[in-house]
Amino acid sequence: MQTLSESGQKVFDARYAARDEDRNIIENFEQAVRRLARTAAMAEKDDLREEWEARFADMIGNLLLVPSTPIWANMGKPDRPWQPGACFVLDVEDSLEGMYETLKQTALVFKSGGGIGYNFSRIRPRGDLVRSTKGLASGVVELIRLYDSSSNMVVQGGTRRGASIGILNVDHPEIRPFVESKLNGDITNFNLSVGITDRFMEALEKDQAWELTFNGTVYDTLPARELWDRICRSAHACGDPGLVFLDRLQDTNPVPGIFVDAVNPCGEIVLAPGESCLLSSVNLAKMVNGEGIDWDLLKNVVAVGVRFLDNMIDVAQYPLDIIAQNTRHTRKLGLGYTGLTDALILSGVAYDSPEGRQLAGEIARFIQSAAHDVSSQLGREKGNFPAWGESVYHPDRPHRNASLTGLAPTGSVTTMAGCEGYGIEPLFAVAYRKETVAVGTLDVFSPLFVEACKRHNVSEGVLREVAGKGSCQGVDGVPRSIRKVFKGAQEIDPADHLLMQSELQKYVDNAIAKTCNLPNSATVEDVSKTFCMAHGLKIKGITVFRDGCKQGTVNVGTAKADGPKEMRRGAILPRPVAAHGLTHRLDTGCGKIYLTVNYRPETGEILETFITTGSDGGCLVYTEATSRLISLAIRGGIPVDEVIGQLQSTHSCPSYQMARGRGKQVSDGKSCASAIAKKLQEIRAQLNGGGKDARVREGMSCEVCGNPMDRAEGCYVCRECGYSRC
Repeated sequence: MQTLSESGQKVFDARYAARDEDRNIIENFEQAVRRLARTAAMAEKDDLREEWEARFADMIGNLLLVPSTPIWANMGKPDRPWQPGACFVLDVEDSLEGMYETLKQTALVFKSGGGIGYNFSRIRPRGDLVRSTKGLASGVVELIRLYDSSSNMVVQGGTRRGASIGILNVDHPEIRPFVESKLNGDITNFNLSVGITDRFMEALEKDQAWELTFNGTVYDTLPARELWDRICRSAHACGDPGLVFLDRLQDTNPVPGIFVDAVNPCGEIVLAPGESCLLSSVNLAKMVNGEGIDWDLLKNVVAVGVRFLDNMIDVAQYPLDIIAQNTRHTRKLGLGYTGLTDALILSGVAYDSPEGRQLAGEIARFIQSAAHDVSSQLGREKGNFPAWGESVYHPDRPHRNASLTGLAPTGSVTTMAGCEGYGIEPLFAVAYRKETVAVGTLDVFSPLFVEACKRHNVSEGVLREVAGKGSCQGVDGVPRSIRKVFKGAQEIDPADHLLMQSELQKYVDNAIAKTCNLPNSATVEDVSKTFCMAHGLKIKGITVFRDGCKQGTVNVGTAKADGPKEMRRGAILPRPVAAHGLTHRLDTGCGKIYLTVNYRPETGEILETFITTGSDGGCLVYTEATSRLISLAIRGGIPVDEVIGQLQSTHSCPSYQMARGRGKQVSDGKSCASAIAKKLQEIRAQLNGGGKDARVREGMSCEVCGNPMDRAEGCYVCRECGYSRC
């Protein structure tokens, strides 16, 4: 039985250990491992239970196989239902009764520890006639706001807030307000994705018109390019929406007769309404020996992992009868892995190299093949899944499970396993500064990097230079062999992120939770190119995250922020590599605009702005020009107060004044320019003092330990305790 690391122990104590009625911990790691092993073995025949309990305990106890949060938190405990599923999809009917019935189901799933995906495309658009009452429908976005608010009422399995994903197909009449609905920051528990079809991408490529329809009625027609630009601008501004490629989901559906058009909150498991899936991860960091990948050990871990998860389906207690029925009808599993980048580093290959992708593909192909072999054996031993006769495996290949592999986010799992790389993500950074509640600022190095430097006798002075820069790239004294493999997520080209995801997707039954990291300087066009590349590579879904587009929490590099430097006249500081920021909505005479302000977290110094228009009007060119000039002025050394003063001194806008005269609620000011100035003034006042206090006020601290969180795998992850929020 392996001893947990300090961070791993914190995760276990905070989230998984059994407790008494006074919340005192009454279980250690070894006891919890035995609890899970014993529970899974209950699905075996009497004469095999002892053997399988020992095998399950060996794999989990030595951190070769790490189950997901609901399994640790629920299974085998006497004081809660044995609910192992992490991933659920629920249907939403287009009726008041159906919407609230699904909301009730949502609360029960959250209570048991699961996250939920919905496709809202069957909901009539806002303003449509409700025949039963002769009223007007509230629409998709308002329904999402209702569900989002309700998520705050229920903590998932007692460990985290409810997480959801809302998908809306690209031809739905409400698609425009949907893609811009997170710009003002009032939807916090939902990831959003647009359901993209090949037909839309063809219309985009040919620059054709695109119809928005519902129940066979055309509501509007617009250029496909216009809609695409809205999607890309919103993703650039706040990280949402992502894309789900609907044709890819159905093309790889193992039971084609059961239609799928939704995924779980992080996008890695494809499910039909009422289905659920449970997860565990193979620890790839432990699959490397002196000669490379230990294929025999990997095969053994996969075999035990598949049986462990399959057994959990049989002993599970699901929150709804329909979920129990549908889950056992297809018996879908999500066996994935974590520590891919650890395995690549230990094998001496770079994440962003052809050799790295080739090795990763070999690992993925091996795991998928081994998992399906085990499922075939289980099909012969225990019986095929009930929908097998309608599946792609019929009639030639027995199968216990409709799908077996999926690559999920692994925040807590990675911390428990002692890996550096979350899931299939590269290293966050070689070095970074972390603000902790207990001891303040810590300078953190990658342990694998430190170990490699020790082997090559890299001096302390060189390490200090790496710490200040947050990177070993371009640092004299760091051997080329080390620089080649130690690159942080932001140092890897977005194309290489996608190429890795594409290579792995070839050998994954479900999908992949993966963030394509973009630098702060990335443009809307860069987002568009990334999305188009993802479609061309036949990836099932894509999320982009431009550094600084949402308020961040961890600083790459440990160099202290210096005071203002003397600049020659006309000199322009380069755009920051990373910054923290928030997006604010302003209501103007022409419509909504969204102001994103990026700032230096150590000092509260404003660095730049991004401004975009909402779906209801406003001048896109004007707002973009204003944003660029504000940012240029600030980077040119002009004090923010001077910028604010110039914006406030502009003339009144007739549209702004007419809107106010008609009783429309508009933001303070007499024009868009003065409204921007007033908001900048307000933000500047809030940021005075800067630092960690501002981040805590903005709600990005970890709910478990209070430390700041960082973006990975499409979620926010605490690197102190492993808590994740998607």
